[in-house]
Amino acid sequence: MKSLGELVRDLQPHSLLTLSDQLVYVQSHHHAIFLDQTISDALGGEGWAVRKQSAFESSHALLEAVFKAQSVEGAKDRLEAASALFSAMGHGRLVFDVTAEGGMVRGEALFYGSSFAEKYGKIVRHKQPVDSFAAGFSAAAASLAFPSDWGHFEAEEVNCVGRGDGGCAFTLARRPERPRLGTAVTRQVVAGLPLKAPPLDAPASQYPHAIPTAMRVIRNLAATEEGALRAFGVRLALVPVGYVNQITFDTMHLLESRTPELVPVYAALVREAAQAGSFHLLGGVLSSPEWAISSKATGPVEHRLEKLLSIARVLGWGRWYSVEFFPGQSLVVRSPTTQESIYYGTRYGASVRNRLFFQQGAVLAVMQLLHRVDFAGPNPISAASYAALFGGGGVRFHVEETRSPLRGDDMCEIVVEVLSER
Repeated sequence: MKSLGELVRDLQPHSLLTLSDQLVYVQSHHHAIFLDQTISDALGGEGWAVRKQSAFESSHALLEAVFKAQSVEGAKDRLEAASALFSAMGHGRLVFDVTAEGGMVRGEALFYGSSFAEKYGKIVRHKQPVDSFAAGFSAAAASLAFPSDWGHFEAEEVNCVGRGDGGCAFTLARRPERPRLGTAVTRQVVAGLPLKAPPLDAPASQYPHAIPTAMRVIRNLAATEEGALRAFGVRLALVPVGYVNQITFDTMHLLESRTPELVPVYAALVREAAQAGSFHLLGGVLSSPEWAISSKATGPVEHRLEKLLSIARVLGWGRWYSVEFFPGQSLVVRSPTTQESIYYGTRYGASVRNRLFFQQGAVLAVMQLLHRVDFAGPNPISAASYAALFGGGGVRFHVEETRSPLRGDDMCEIVVEVLSER
């Protein structure tokens, strides 16, 4: 199985990642599960359709680019290549039994369903299937393997481990209409944007030392034969930027047109999903034995901040850097762009409203990691430690998106401030 470093290419100087020519980034299962549940809660049964359509669009663009770059032709070779890529990205394993008329796909160790079952299976079972990304990916792979004027394939998950079934399975059937394919965020799209160049990192900062450490720790990871990518106490996957952001913002736009009073609640939950995922992933990397081989998680808090931002860069979240940090008071993080701002601007255009919810939540998680986690203690990052921190009480923070390219600014800026106790 290829390592993450063999799959992706860095898009510098903006610390973004591409797989073939498609923008991707690294996501943890905590973020994936929380965000998917938020979409389902907001839209009900319609959430499955929104997530599946987003998965089809982003997977179709990714697979089409990979097949073209690698000259993959023929149904059998395309399905095999799609299955191998799905596993290498950390999403599990797909076994296709499909012809030009349709068929079945069996899923094993799927990123969303298996993660949900492992995290919540003993407590609660989903009433609906959860593997929308695998469904959309399967339909896109089959549609490209068996192109036809009769229409494209659509997948339905008929068995799901997240629902308590013994395994995951999808039916594939043709839908007699042209597929809806939105704008894809490619390497070429990003290269053509008038982006402000980020400032150079000072030699005295931690970035020149922390980034190579993060590259070694993260980019050498490779999925198992079953397509699982586990490290740092989480399960990881490479996800198309189009998938995560399309489900986020299509849902938001639907709520803004139907029930605008629910938008602030939805936005808070999307931000919290990013906070939970970033807390476990960034903190998990920094506290890992792999990181400790060449760098310490402890030390001055200013050094720890730059190490956490270095990890975020290597994950493809953007070239984040701090411009102001007063321990115990406030933090200001900037970046010329992020995977989130690039996607929204390309797909939807400008917006006067706050839209950088992933960056808000992730920078909020960084502030929590700096002030509320003892990295010298035993097992500093875990589900139990997260629950203890966010179960109530303790230091509270306020996060605000103060600048955004979507509003005409030349950078993204997130400010986190400590709220005074009253």
